[in-house]
Amino acid sequence: MKVYNVLHRKKEEFIPINSNEVKMYVCGMTINGLAHLGHARQAITFDMIYKYLKLKGYNVKYASNYTDVDDKLVLQAKQMGISPVELADERIEKINTTWKNLGVSEPDYRPRVTKTIPQIIEFIENLIKKGFAYETGDGDVYFDVKKFHGYGMLSNRKIDELIDSVRIESADNKRDTLDFALWKHSAGDDFGFSSPWGIGRPGWHIECSTMIKTYLGDQIDIHGGGKDLIFPHHENEIAQSYCANDCDLAKYWLHNGLITINGQKMSKSLGNFMLVDDVLKTYDSEVIRLAILTNHYTSTQDLGDDALALAEKNLYYFYNMLQDISQFEISENMDLVNKFFENMDDDFNSSKVIADLFVTCSNFSKAKNSQNASIIASCLPFIQNVLGIFKQSPSQFIQNIKQKYLKILGINSIEIEQAISCRQNAKLQKNYVLADDIRNKLLDKGIILKDTKTQTTWDIKQLY
Repeated sequence: MKVYNVLHRKKEEFIPINSNEVKMYVCGMTINGLAHLGHARQAITFDMIYKYLKLKGYNVKYASNYTDVDDKLVLQAKQMGISPVELADERIEKINTTWKNLGVSEPDYRPRVTKTIPQIIEFIENLIKKGFAYETGDGDVYFDVKKFHGYGMLSNRKIDELIDSVRIESADNKRDTLDFALWKHSAGDDFGFSSPWGIGRPGWHIECSTMIKTYLGDQIDIHGGGKDLIFPHHENEIAQSYCANDCDLAKYWLHNGLITINGQKMSKSLGNFMLVDDVLKTYDSEVIRLAILTNHYTSTQDLGDDALALAEKNLYYFYNMLQDISQFEISENMDLVNKFFENMDDDFNSSKVIADLFVTCSNFSKAKNSQNASIIASCLPFIQNVLGIFKQSPSQFIQNIKQKYLKILGINSIEIEQAISCRQNAKLQKNYVLADDIRNKLLDKGIILKDTKTQTTWDIKQLY
């Protein structure tokens, strides 16, 4: 199995540090809002990777955190008249429900910053003791970037190139522009925690390094997250963890690509900010999973209305195939199964898995026989387990999608069946003009008819 290691900018053979054990950490959400489609892409991507590693027989220990305190959340809680912890609890409960509705498995560990404060303080104290961090005297602690000579290795940039791209954060008390906060004092009545440096809150980067050490150990196999985290977040994690623990933080760095909405960067200011819970009101969770997994996880991806609508059509097509193959005698066939493992072993290439499935389903459409049906059926359990799609009853899924579109079209199934009956009578009376008129009127309403030797069925034009 090969994975693309961002640290070395190439695909590498995946060999765990300790035999069959895989330790994986993925930077989770900061709880200053609910989950949007960008969060969903990351959650679904690493859920797929987690499930595939387990399918391959690895003993996986997977941690993904919640940053349950930050400046925005503290301000939001203050405006609402509740504590930041109470607001974070409410948000996490909602987000956990969102992940469950998306079919995302709960990680083995779900650490929270507010539950890891003693360990964070200990981590910072160790960095100060070793000379890699310094106190400012007013309650702040910073990491001294230039004392770590490997800084910039992940983003593949030199320190001088990074200075222009780093965010200046109250730099008056920093020794150097690139130095980043490990601990920031709380001003006035701001929410904070007791520490040797006074009341304050941990910096963002130190949180993940500490939670990795606490739950998985000094060194892990896979560190994941979105590409937007490469610099500065993951770069800073590497620096502080190496200096504290005297070893590399992670052997493999995996980053999922970012998303756009209808061709534009997703943002509240552009009015295209799509919360997962809102999308789930329109689309089945498997539609969202298919839309995301149809693209390779490292690519930039558009997840606008067109992409989701196409994924819905494709999933509808697949479920119709699954309903059809149920009529055949099924025997084991490893053709598509072998391709599944070959593709997933190539940097978790779910897009190729789905493309191969399209080809196989197309072959089945042309030749509906037991051999083609068996190819699809044999691979189905692996796709269900790892990609999290095709887990519903085909007939129920098809019925749900039809009912969704009937509401949009303003017609019901009883009207359609009555029209089909009238058309059948017209054909029996050889009144083909009337029969064609009925067909055309249904077509104008978005309903297509399919005639066989024994019956007439109907479907939704928009889904083809």
